[in-house]
Amino acid sequence: MWNSDPYREIKLWKKPFHASKALLAKNYLKLLPNVEVVGITGSVGKTLTQNAIYAVLLQEYKTVVGDENLDPTFRIPQTILKTKPWDQKMILEYGVEHPGDMDYYLSIAKPKIAVVTNITPTHTKYFTNIEGVYREKSKLIKNLREEDYAVLNSDDPYCQKMARQTKAQIRWFGKSAKSPVKISAFEQSLDGSRFRLSLSGQKASVSWKIVGEHQLLSANVASTVGIIEGMTLSHIAKGLSKTQVPLHRLNVISVGKLSILDDTYNSSPAAAKEAVNTLIVLGRDKVKIAVFGDMKDLGRFSKEAHQNLGKTIAASNINVLFTIGKEAKIIAKSAKNFSFKGKIIIAKGIREMADSIRKLKTETSVILIKGSRHAHLERLVFALQGKSTSIRCYHCGVLA
Repeated sequence: MWNSDPYREIKLWKKPFHASKALLAKNYLKLLPNVEVVGITGSVGKTLTQNAIYAVLLQEYKTVVGDENLDPTFRIPQTILKTKPWDQKMILEYGVEHPGDMDYYLSIAKPKIAVVTNITPTHTKYFTNIEGVYREKSKLIKNLREEDYAVLNSDDPYCQKMARQTKAQIRWFGKSAKSPVKISAFEQSLDGSRFRLSLSGQKASVSWKIVGEHQLLSANVASTVGIIEGMTLSHIAKGLSKTQVPLHRLNVISVGKLSILDDTYNSSPAAAKEAVNTLIVLGRDKVKIAVFGDMKDLGRFSKEAHQNLGKTIAASNINVLFTIGKEAKIIAKSAKNFSFKGKIIIAKGIREMADSIRKLKTETSVILIKGSRHAHLERLVFALQGKSTSIRCYHCGVLA
């Protein structure tokens, strides 16, 4: 039994409806014995990994996946209930924010194949520290049976620790020698990326619309799952090339001479650092603008995390730094303290920031926009595109 409220974000009168829906999904799944569940957890990269696995498995199997922008509390039951008896694979994202969340998800559906992308400090306001994050996410692996598969990051020490706590068969992915799949010849531009897959002497090329070298983690996971499912490397590569870019997760959007890296769905220390690296690479010969909102739910690590991000930015060749939000001011202050050579602007609101960006006289520029979901920096993306700044709730999908 879980020890947290999975419906903490919704109104009291709606809770019985969602609890009933979850119970219905749990019982309906029992009527689908031929549907194999692939479960994904981790601190970074879950949704792209979900999309990559879906694209790969779809080459050979009838596969169902959930709405990428719906909270797992609602997405897991919804995905199960839309599954048909003739479907073969179901992909579920087990994203946790509070202690007990994983117990709730596992009470509804247990996977045959469980993936852990990585373990980094996220939601430490509730998990206390990275060890707390590890304990909650490792429950997915500990619940596996001997005939199941644990797909783990060979480069992550916490994933290596998980391997010693499961009865399941281990399959590794990553850069180390443990991983059977190798990725090389990576190239990227604002139009997307190209790379090569290698496995036991076989090779296949992949071209996808996704940017960021760190995003190759998802390609590696999906390839490993494809191998478990008996797929050929050519089919795996074909699927990866069809992977859909998750909305608001490092999407490239062109507005005139401005290229926007829309990474507004969420933010954590590790993801923010990788986003900065991607901005630097893709904006190598352009004016580079970074917009950061607060990184939420970090608890006692929040100040240090924002300071470290400011230090990272100060050491880069980014030209302009915008921040918005109380905690994000720490990023600006830290960047200044570490002798950031660019311009720093602390904005009070979305409209003010959009106007300031438009007034920057540059021929070509790349702007990274990143913050936790509560910062709603997707409004800035919409404003720069000349669109309505209405948004949908990440928890229930309702327009606001």
